[in-house]
Amino acid sequence: MNAYRHVRPLILCVDDQATGPQLDLFRRVLEVSGYAVLTAVNAFEALQIFRKKQPDVVLTEHIRIAPSGGTLAAIMKKLKPRVPVAIYSADLAESPDDLRFADGFITKLVPVDELLSTLHGLLEKAWAAMAA
Repeated sequence: MNAYRHVRPLILCVDDQATGPQLDLFRRVLEVSGYAVLTAVNAFEALQIFRKKQPDVVLTEHIRIAPSGGTLAAIMKKLKPRVPVAIYSADLAESPDDLRFADGFITKLVPVDELLSTLHGLLEKAWAAMAA
């Protein structure tokens, strides 16, 4: 477990396409799996939370921020480069754009155990970098 953080790693989940009940269900699945979870339904809300809180990892849809055309992942990585950001998408595979600023790609179609394994891997990598 991360010696630099609280006992339950904090995940920020951002999904501008999900309904409230869908995002709530996803939050509960992660919480039952041992994570603390914050949710946001748009880029503005996500950036507010990201700046104020110290998430251990971010799961976000590939969200473009108008009018600049930049992505939420790119802005987050610029603000806090050590926080892993994973694109969490309904697409079956990542696009080159997805991984340009993100640390990983997770399709929403993976089983929960694979999602949790990927999250664990991102967290372990980030914690190892902090300890080095």
